[in-house]
Amino acid sequence: MELKKYKKKRITPQGWKEITLAEAFNTSSGATPLSTEASYYENGTIPWINSGELASPYIYNTTNFISQVGFENSSTEIYPIDTVLVAMYGATAGKASLLKMEACTNQAICAILPNKDYSSAFLKYSIDTLYDHLVGLSSGSARDNLSQAELKKLKLIMPPTKDEQNKLVSILASIDRKIELNRAINQNLLTLDRSSEEAEVGHAA
Repeated sequence: MELKKYKKKRITPQGWKEITLAEAFNTSSGATPLSTEASYYENGTIPWINSGELASPYIYNTTNFISQVGFENSSTEIYPIDTVLVAMYGATAGKASLLKMEACTNQAICAILPNKDYSSAFLKYSIDTLYDHLVGLSSGSARDNLSQAELKKLKLIMPPTKDEQNKLVSILASIDRKIELNRAINQNLLTLDRSSEEAEVGHAA
């Protein structure tokens, strides 16, 4: 399957460079230890992430763990902090998360390993801007699922140095924090409104 064209023309700012993902990053994918083998999961201590968890932009913990025996009897790998994870299929297909702990993943996730010359956080934000494109690739027939091969063809527009990338990340992260704060405030207000309405109903009764 050929990589579908981007719907909008992408402009490269002066001094920035356009590269494919494969030119700068190595990728991998995880695996699922045999689910019918209880010893692969019982008392597990190795964090194991599934694609559904990539709804969060950063991953600091997981509810799933596999045992050392499960790890040794599957082809999954332990990925380092600052690995960028991209869901290749399922409900979160096209979503990217930044790994903030060492962990394994299942086979529905493409792991983009850190490169000391690039900001992993900026890479994650770059992939976020391609979400609609990735969703387009992953929709339709099964053969259109995302794969490592297709993700490696992604064209990325990057500032020339890691320092410049990190400066932009600090701005984007600040905006993200404000969005999350506003979301939390709105959620708290909704909770207070519901509590007030319930209290009024209870008083009237």
